[in-house]
Amino acid sequence: MDHRKRLTDDMRAKINGTELLISVSGPDDRPALILNHSLATSHEMWGLQVPLFARHFRVVAIDMRGHGASAAPKGAYSLEQLADDVVGVADHLGLKRFNYLGLSIGGMIGQVLGFRHGARLERLVLSSTLMGTVDDAGAKAWDERNALVKQQGTRTQIDGTMARWLSADFQKKAPLTAQWIRDLIAATPADGYAGCGEAIKAMQLTADRLGTIKTPTLVIAGQKDPGATPEMGAKIAAAIPGARSFVVPGGYHLCNVEFPHIFSEAVLAFLLGREHG
Repeated sequence: MDHRKRLTDDMRAKINGTELLISVSGPDDRPALILNHSLATSHEMWGLQVPLFARHFRVVAIDMRGHGASAAPKGAYSLEQLADDVVGVADHLGLKRFNYLGLSIGGMIGQVLGFRHGARLERLVLSSTLMGTVDDAGAKAWDERNALVKQQGTRTQIDGTMARWLSADFQKKAPLTAQWIRDLIAATPADGYAGCGEAIKAMQLTADRLGTIKTPTLVIAGQKDPGATPEMGAKIAAAIPGARSFVVPGGYHLCNVEFPHIFSEAVLAFLLGREHG
């Protein structure tokens, strides 16, 4: 294989009226894999995965609206809108079908893709994510968080977020890696953070909707993730017919960063149709 063909190509495109950053890596003749990141990061969150994934796939890593180098429209977004953005990116690149990996809100978007655009999907990986709806207490918490971000910026979210995302031991042993993630959070536009916060607050990821997903699905959870727990991952897998689940030992929310090799091997084993050893 000509290794020069695996160079990354970044482009901007107006998708559903919003300019998005799209980063493409890997040979054009390989199956497509679209990556979608968490709240308050960007496509750079997948930096430890892309070189390996691009050996097997045409990897498309996007900055979702409101994040990274993409535009950040004011107002509430919705998971349906964000899922339609993913399909819009696929259309822009001429991808009739694609694999999809999403983490956190990216996994919520993946669920919507599953029951809204399932005909476009080959395989689906949902990592560190939630299903269900947000209750009144949760909605109030999102309102308060979004108000604080709009008033004082996303830096207000760094410490609390990092405690959920990466273990204290990892942050101590890998301070430069931890700072990379802190910087991604700080760089997130307030309007983008709040817009996606509204999307999460309004989620309707019910078991009956997930039950209509026909795409082969893998659900990944970090063993120590305080929010998207292994129990929640198992619940999602139980709701999607035939779905498998995998728990990253010792993993917190960003298990792709703290345990990149374990995470990447599990994803590739599933996407390539191999048993994970």
